Amino acid sequence: MSTQSRFDPRAGAKSLIEDAIGARPGQSIAIIAEEPGLGIYDAMVPECVADVAEEFDIKTEIIPVGNHVGVESIPPDVLRALTEFDHVLFHARLGDTMRFSEIPGSATKTMSYALDISILGGPSCTVPHRVMEEIRSAYNGKADTAASWHITCANGTDLRGTQDVERVARGEAEDFTVTRYPVCAPRPLSCETANGVVAFSHWLMASGNQTYPDDELLLPEPVLAHVENGRMKGFDGPSDLVGRIEAHYRRVGDLLDLDPWNVHSWHAGINPGCSYPVHGSRNIERWGKVAFANPRYLHFHTCGNYAPGEIAWSLFDASVWFGDEQIWDKGELIFLDSEEIRSILTANGLHKLEFRRDIGID
Repeated sequence: MSTQSRFDPRAGAKSLIEDAIGARPGQSIAIIAEEPGLGIYDAMVPECVADVAEEFDIKTEIIPVGNHVGVESIPPDVLRALTEFDHVLFHARLGDTMRFSEIPGSATKTMSYALDISILGGPSCTVPHRVMEEIRSAYNGKADTAASWHITCANGTDLRGTQDVERVARGEAEDFTVTRYPVCAPRPLSCETANGVVAFSHWLMASGNQTYPDDELLLPEPVLAHVENGRMKGFDGPSDLVGRIEAHYRRVGDLLDLDPWNVHSWHAGINPGCSYPVHGSRNIERWGKVAFANPRYLHFHTCGNYAPGEIAWSLFDASVWFGDEQIWDKGELIFLDSEEIRSILTANGLHKLEFRRDIGID
């Protein structure tokens, strides 16, 4: 399911501007650019996007910000942009922390996970955004009508849950308040009725929803979590590691005044062109903002009764079924090989999607 793409950041910028943001000649875009020295975002993507936008007669302004989080921490320049510009692009974690919140202002809001120029010019971004949105819509058609789901993985995950499809049809499912670029993971599926075992590995990581100290915990080996009706009932693993995990959950729950033992929802990446060239442990926060788009990565939202929760469980190369239909097979999104997806690609002059397996894990 792969074909070799060429590096073309201007193509990625064009897709971002025209398809994801929806900007047109004569309009304006404010680019909220996080300081590169903070280690997450680069300085080249905003410049490239501004160059391409201005060629299309779209006015741009790059507004630098620090590490601001949440609707309570929006800087005055950003508040101004949300009111005065037609479109606001968040090349900053600020947008990520507001993705489930109502953001003030009349501008459209787009959150970029093209953290650097290599991502913007790579296959996760250069396949036109509108095509990936069609694919996401097709996937949602499967997910939204799935009365049940089942997840397994080689480390021992075996979890099943059901879904109220009438509730989903009424629009009561969790969803995002920003357009995310590139297309990454679809809406999460509820774990309210989930029962079984989840084998999470590599690390516990913050969801990016709120900030708190010591928000990562490295895991030297997989740990099994027993789940009953969406609640953690215990962990299997080395006693000292289990003790650290339980202490981590209790601490975060106390800090943020929430129920730490809830398992809220899960979703997995659907953009096979996503990759990450170095090991994720070098910068887990940065890795998580990129790798979660790849179908090899499935994660759960835990610690809180809302999406995205505050602590994420990571699974890799999982298999997933909606009812009796298999959608993932050991990390490969086999749904992308369906006739429905082939028709979408053909209609848009494409043959196959590039599938990258290099996502920064062992």
